[in-house]
Amino acid sequence: MKKLISLILTFSLLMCVSCSSEEAEQSRESEETSAVEESEVVESIDETTVDVPSGFDPDFTFTTTDRSGVTYDETVFAQNKLTMINFWEPWCGPCVQEMPELEELYENYADQGFLIIGVYATEGVESDVDEVLESTGVTYPILTYTSEFDQFQSGFVPTSILVDSEGHIIEVEGDTMIVGANDYAGWEELVTSHLG
Repeated sequence: MKKLISLILTFSLLMCVSCSSEEAEQSRESEETSAVEESEVVESIDETTVDVPSGFDPDFTFTTTDRSGVTYDETVFAQNKLTMINFWEPWCGPCVQEMPELEELYENYADQGFLIIGVYATEGVESDVDEVLESTGVTYPILTYTSEFDQFQSGFVPTSILVDSEGHIIEVEGDTMIVGANDYAGWEELVTSHLG
């Protein structure tokens, strides 16, 4: 009887050791697969790195993220003929009112190298921002404010700036900032005159 119990215990112990080594093997294989997948992701990110033209010397630099966590910086200017940065807030009536027209402008001219970027500064209003984006149908990137945008604080919203593909701010009627909202026709005239 003792021999039988001893055999059963030995067999059970061998089975446990076998399970543990199989689990360790599976865990190691899983980690290796993860590492390969991770390196593939890194490679795909490297492949999409923006080639900035030599001599690219923008008037200002910034680094921030959009609502999905995608990083944006000044190299976005080099990817487009014309970029509009529209500083707005979800509590600003004129800001929200012009957003559907800005979206229409973006959709109509994106294939010609036009990009709109929205930037809001108020903290803790993400649910309000989400509501505005849903109600206005905005699909252009909405970025989180950083101190690098402080120089464009006019004291009013909306305030917009236009930036060319070399990263230079375009003056409109002698000013680098366009303060106040506009209608579709007004924005379209301004945008088309700088798209060339």
